[in-house]
Amino acid sequence: MSACVVVAGLLTAGLHAESRASLLVFLHVTVINPGSASVERNRAVVIRDGRITKVGSASGFKTPAGAKVVDGTGEYMIPGLWDMHVHSAFGDWFPRGREVILPLFVANGVTGVRDMGGDLPVLFEWRKEIAAGEIAGPRMVVSGPMLDGFLPSGKTTRFPSSIPVITAEEARKAVDSLKAQGVDFIKIQSVIPHDAYVAAAEEAHRDGLPLVGHVPDHIKITESVALGQVSIEHFMGVLEGCSSQEDMLLQGSGNTKLMLSTYDDGKCQSLISLLAKTHTWQVPTTAWNRQGTFLDQVDMVHQPLDRYVPVAWREVTWKRFYDEMMPGVTADPLVLRKEWMQQILHEIGELHKGGVEFMAGTDTAPGIYVMPGFSLHDELANFVEAGFTPMESLATATSNPAKFLSKSDMGAIAPGMLADVVMLDANPLEDIRNTEKIRAVVADGRYYDRVRLDRMLSDVEKAAKR
Repeated sequence: MSACVVVAGLLTAGLHAESRASLLVFLHVTVINPGSASVERNRAVVIRDGRITKVGSASGFKTPAGAKVVDGTGEYMIPGLWDMHVHSAFGDWFPRGREVILPLFVANGVTGVRDMGGDLPVLFEWRKEIAAGEIAGPRMVVSGPMLDGFLPSGKTTRFPSSIPVITAEEARKAVDSLKAQGVDFIKIQSVIPHDAYVAAAEEAHRDGLPLVGHVPDHIKITESVALGQVSIEHFMGVLEGCSSQEDMLLQGSGNTKLMLSTYDDGKCQSLISLLAKTHTWQVPTTAWNRQGTFLDQVDMVHQPLDRYVPVAWREVTWKRFYDEMMPGVTADPLVLRKEWMQQILHEIGELHKGGVEFMAGTDTAPGIYVMPGFSLHDELANFVEAGFTPMESLATATSNPAKFLSKSDMGAIAPGMLADVVMLDANPLEDIRNTEKIRAVVADGRYYDRVRLDRMLSDVEKAAKR
């Protein structure tokens, strides 16, 4: 047997999911359910064949014969986390997704993702392998390729995993084709022409597919709402919609200073009411926004998570992003960019107080050093900085995704729910950063203790160096 075959076999072995425990019991754990804002201490949680079957007092609990028992004394259990904006299989831009991205999600307690633009055959194969327990990875809902227009050159789209749609007819055909291939929703990108956008929205509604994504260039957020787009990414259109000079900003005649100086509270309150009334979800990806806004402040040499980054990400794809983005980043002085970021955080808080619904998403892996799994914990901290309580922040990655996806059997720790949970060494309600102190993860009933999670991270590091 050749050395190459041996190495490949070892790496494949490192990717394998744990076997699903037929009967798993956690004792004396504190259970936190963000959807009901409840905290229950000294609980026994029973998991059988991929489902939670019992949650009750641990006092006097009789452990079933043959159960694997985990002592949860001093530990805190939350539902498995969802990252609602990722790109896992994005053409050839982020190689080793199967060996790097998928296990990093699980190692960080991310048991579900919404893939917002990717290669369908690859994603479907991964989803099948994950469900079968052949590899470790999160549950996945997917859009497949994004709908977009051509760049000014008229020859290419900006991103891989995209379908160029220029006319209304092309948009309708693209939506119907994606429907036939089995996508879960339709993702809109930024430079799709207006008529194609409208047609895609109408066809998606006819096909029963949710429409999500960007507010396209030159289009008001209120039109996206009117077209029935159910989630808006990156906080697009909100600050423009809160400006008395929205038209000028959308025409490209404005700048950051104009956007900030023309804030109109009355106009913003009307927009907040509209977003809340129509249940138009926001996925602000503040981790990604911060990275882009302060890219010139990023230490590209001394990154603590660099050991998990394949060379092609750092030296090809991210380098290209860096070179393309830097002129726009430095066009505004740092003090102005800090003001802009503070305004985003303030408006996230205002929308939240006004009843607008939010979900956590990161835009990993395209964001430079917005690392799979790790960055979701940054996003939860961003929500707290914006004014959410830690419990409300946890909801953006647990019960809120379940509500958005109309999944009544996930997002909570209760009988009948899917067995996706994270056990923490410290209370996330005292400090949201405690979500990073992971003791164990259960993903689809498969139990990963700290030793197994550390081995998974070691395997990722090895894969990234190959």
